Amino acid sequence: MKLVSRAAWGARPSKYDLAYIASTLGVKVHYEGTYVPKSLAAADAHGSCAGRMRDIQASHLANAKEDYSDIAYNAVVCPHGAVFEGRGLHRRTGANGNQTLNAQDYAVCAMVGSSGLVLPTDAQLDGIVDAIQWLRNGGDAGDRVRGHRDGYATSCPGDPLYAWVQAGAPRPDGTAPQGGSGGEATGGTVARYQVEINGLKYGYGASGAHVTAVGETLVARGFGKHYKEGPGPRWTDADTENFSDFQVSLGYKGTAPHQDADGVPGPVSLHELLGSLPGKQTSSSAVPPFPGRSAFVVGKSNPAVTVLDRGLVRKGFAKFHDGNGYQPGPRFTEFTRRNVQAFQRSVPALAADADGFPGPETWRRLLS
Repeated sequence: MKLVSRAAWGARPSKYDLAYIASTLGVKVHYEGTYVPKSLAAADAHGSCAGRMRDIQASHLANAKEDYSDIAYNAVVCPHGAVFEGRGLHRRTGANGNQTLNAQDYAVCAMVGSSGLVLPTDAQLDGIVDAIQWLRNGGDAGDRVRGHRDGYATSCPGDPLYAWVQAGAPRPDGTAPQGGSGGEATGGTVARYQVEINGLKYGYGASGAHVTAVGETLVARGFGKHYKEGPGPRWTDADTENFSDFQVSLGYKGTAPHQDADGVPGPVSLHELLGSLPGKQTSSSAVPPFPGRSAFVVGKSNPAVTVLDRGLVRKGFAKFHDGNGYQPGPRFTEFTRRNVQAFQRSVPALAADADGFPGPETWRRLLS
């Protein structure tokens, strides 16, 4: 990785203190969205890239409408593959569209535009993956990789770069961020990378009795159509495709690699399938991680709401409904809020702030 520090490219001090962020769900990829000269990609033009970084920062600091604290991106990648440090690690971006989106993902920008230099170079794609890896290793970024337009109405990061994101953000040699499973190719549209949950690996190439248990449960739940010989102890593309079908049934969107329904488990979807999280047990490991307050907005849908609803029904807090009984589902309704509020009022530690919107402690107590 060719990392260029803020000091090395001549960054100005931040206008305001940058907000700390402990972790993110992943990384969103951006482009400049303006004219970028094709000459910037010339082999002898790398000396101009630091100046371009200073120009981007200056334009952001001068933007009175947005009132940016600093350059909006966590990192910017030039056509020669160098990763320029922007806001950096554990700093909330200002680039993703709104405060909720900025808190969900880091932002990496490529020095390509809407005209002129519109196609990322191979070195640049390598550099973007380097930046993603850097944010994962040092900034606790999650596994997902998306484009700016995912969740926000914009043309960013441009069609060529967005097509690359949808293909799994592979390096030019075919490997995905973090190397996938042993650095294998992404296998077309089937996700081939691994995650670790409670000390156990899931995803293409993972093996063990826990993989068999996932497959058998998928079959029992009616999600086994991609198996030709039945589930086994090694995770194959069939396991990924069946788990993707299950995630879609929960309301997750996007089946391309590194999207929410790509067939690689996350803690919430795995808990929803198995009823618990196998592996290294702690006092709270049976409870899926809190998905964040943004999952619970009245009138909006999120798969985590179904998990919440099952906890409400199991604990007996389903009094409020539309007349047809309270049914678990992905939509957070006013009935959901009132049932959560009733649960909060029943718990002394929660009663003082019983607004009906789950926080981490409400989530833990309801699902434990």
